[in-house]
Amino acid sequence: MAGCFLARAVVDEVLAPIFLSNLNNRRMGDEVVEKAVSLLSHEHCAARLEKVWGPGDGRPVPELKGVMDQLLKEYLLSRELDEAARCVREMNAPNFHHELVKRGTVIAMEEDGLKHAEGEEPSSLDAMAAMFAFLVQNAIVSEHQVLKGLTRLHQILPDIKLDIPGAPAMLSEFEVMVRDTGCLPPKESE
Repeated sequence: MAGCFLARAVVDEVLAPIFLSNLNNRRMGDEVVEKAVSLLSHEHCAARLEKVWGPGDGRPVPELKGVMDQLLKEYLLSRELDEAARCVREMNAPNFHHELVKRGTVIAMEEDGLKHAEGEEPSSLDAMAAMFAFLVQNAIVSEHQVLKGLTRLHQILPDIKLDIPGAPAMLSEFEVMVRDTGCLPPKESE
């Protein structure tokens, strides 16, 4: 991992290639430097290393977030699970699915927040929980990524609450829904 970081730093011109020379390669961490040199010696290394940290197909993160938002809003309109699953697969970003969970939950809370204020029965959170259950059951999104997305939501909850006052209660309800559908392991106290 650290070798990838060093190699990417050289490709991004943050670190001079001389840093990886034999003169600097005589102390603790030699294996890391050797790994970085090895990565940099491959053909087309710059193109390969550009994707070393980024999601799936090498798209920039802001573009991937935009695709996620579009997918999630379209799903809430159509409620087509198979189409949503196909789109998530096509994103090819399994290590970024926590962002899908986070963004999907916020989008659903925004929609349900309006309904909540008007006294209507919320349904977007239910639909989002059903989508995540479908994705987990079909091994498209992992339980770990769902848990990580929810953890990130708790970290930004104070900011979300500014726009959606009922967000804490809605997030608690959503967690129960997600747990009940099998997207999360049961709590240890249960």
